[in-house]
Amino acid sequence: MNAFVVPKQRIIPVRASSLSDLFDCPARWEAKNLNNKRTPSGGKTRIGTALHEAVTHWDYSNLLGETPYLDECQDILHSQIWDADEDTDWSDMDQNTVESVAQSLMNKYITQIAPTQKYIGVEVKCEPLILSDLGLELTGTIDRIYENYNRELGIGDIKTGKMATSSDGTVKTVGHAPQMGIYTVLASHALQEPVTAPARIYGLTTGKTDKGQHVGIGEIESPAEVLLGTEEEPGLLHHAAQVIKHGVFFGNSKSMLCSEKYCPIFKTCKFRK
Repeated sequence: MNAFVVPKQRIIPVRASSLSDLFDCPARWEAKNLNNKRTPSGGKTRIGTALHEAVTHWDYSNLLGETPYLDECQDILHSQIWDADEDTDWSDMDQNTVESVAQSLMNKYITQIAPTQKYIGVEVKCEPLILSDLGLELTGTIDRIYENYNRELGIGDIKTGKMATSSDGTVKTVGHAPQMGIYTVLASHALQEPVTAPARIYGLTTGKTDKGQHVGIGEIESPAEVLLGTEEEPGLLHHAAQVIKHGVFFGNSKSMLCSEKYCPIFKTCKFRK
């Protein structure tokens, strides 16, 4: 007599940086994260990539107790823009402009944001965290882990974009809670201690002129609670698991990213019809 075998539940890896995309447009998330479809990155995207690499060198050198040098950061930034080994569509912004904007924002970050933060971790790659009850595996690399004046730990993430920070220094935090929640959970898992300070967004606005470039720090209170929920109300991760588990990858034609530039299935998406 054959024994009854319970099928093993499939565990789906979810990158922290992709979770906001899942809630914005599940169809786009499926195309990019399950079907590995891609669109070429644009010049504005290269600003964020180059800036991340350059300021990471600065912050990591400080963390190690070494003296960071601005010219080294500038070399890294230059290489990220001019020696990129991936397809880049420069139609939205040419390389000279990208380098000029990225260099200006790098200087603003180094002089206005970095000195105000006490980092204990820079570009922390965390071990995957499997949530078997939800069928998810959380993965991600945390930009920064900081310690506040109360000696509480929190996570920080660098965000660039044309509306990242307003002219009065207010940082856009709406929509970032899911990602910050995963980073907080991963940081706590990696450090084996509570990460209870607010998540910080280091916002840098990518204006083409100095007048349109703003930097600031915004905070999100208790992002892990928003993600995990409470006994009375399920968190966002529960809803994400339901979408993925049941394959309900519906589209959102009203998404701000619903365009050929950002979505690899834009031309064939049935939800746009």
